Amino acid sequence: MMLPLRLVFTVVLLFPALQDVSPEFIRWSTEDLARRDVALSTRMRPDHSARETLAEYGNPSGAHRFRFIRRDADGIPERHAGIEDVVFIQSGAGTIVVGGNMIGQTGSNGEYTGTDIQGGTRYSVSAGDVIHIPADVPHRYLVPEGGHVTYVLVRMPVLNNPVAPDDAPVLNFDPPGFALWRNVELQQRHNALTGQIGPDHSARETLADYGSPTRSHRFRYIHRNADGLPEIHDNIIDVVFIKSGAGRLLVGGEILNRRGSLGSGIDGGATYPVAAGDVLHIPAKTPHGYLVEDGEHITYVLVRLPAFLP
Repeated sequence: MMLPLRLVFTVVLLFPALQDVSPEFIRWSTEDLARRDVALSTRMRPDHSARETLAEYGNPSGAHRFRFIRRDADGIPERHAGIEDVVFIQSGAGTIVVGGNMIGQTGSNGEYTGTDIQGGTRYSVSAGDVIHIPADVPHRYLVPEGGHVTYVLVRMPVLNNPVAPDDAPVLNFDPPGFALWRNVELQQRHNALTGQIGPDHSARETLADYGSPTRSHRFRYIHRNADGLPEIHDNIIDVVFIKSGAGRLLVGGEILNRRGSLGSGIDGGATYPVAAGDVLHIPAKTPHGYLVEDGEHITYVLVRLPAFLP
């Protein structure tokens, strides 16, 4: 028998693990990321950084890779010709230098490092911030003495021949394409969304739309105070940064009465608790729906990553 979305679930606890190819749904909880952060602090390399791969699609370009990186000192300048960096600052604080000219550049195949950046713009960053760094733009992290910065890095493939829609938000950052949504700004946007709830008990806004015809390379901010309709996206991987609230996510199974990307319910699937500070990976072609208890809410940044087609 097929039951409505809210009645069809199996409670499962997820323990994130490294996936080599085509990872399934993964939840990195805020507690898990905190433990990983502590572990990285004990494994510092000579460059005063430590890192691990959280998930990997096996894309030869190096895109579709999820990394967790901790820095206890300034990082070396980097430039990625074919990769856009999406960053969620998990803990600590520092400065990101972006743009300008990279000095002492070495490397090949689109991946370059340098000794310094001439010019560029500096932005302070801290826990809870979300960042987009365009492809082919020099950047580096600066960390104050005695401090650190730890972040989830999602390597998104460069978008070729973008055509920004007329209603795309105007981003007033330097260099063009760079974006930074600070934690305090996202809290203010959350407060505004709570006053804009629609008939489906949700409110949303587009933070950035870089002009993909498939609607990838798009950043959305979504607030829900009730269950959401089931969704499925054939060509999009959902990367989710939970900013506030808590609920559950029903994932997998079979979507019912599909129309476009929406359905009326999910048959089967499993549920996972989700809460502020969690990072989620929802693969393409995977039914999913958010469940929110009465009187509660969940607010999250959604990054639409193009599906990887081997």
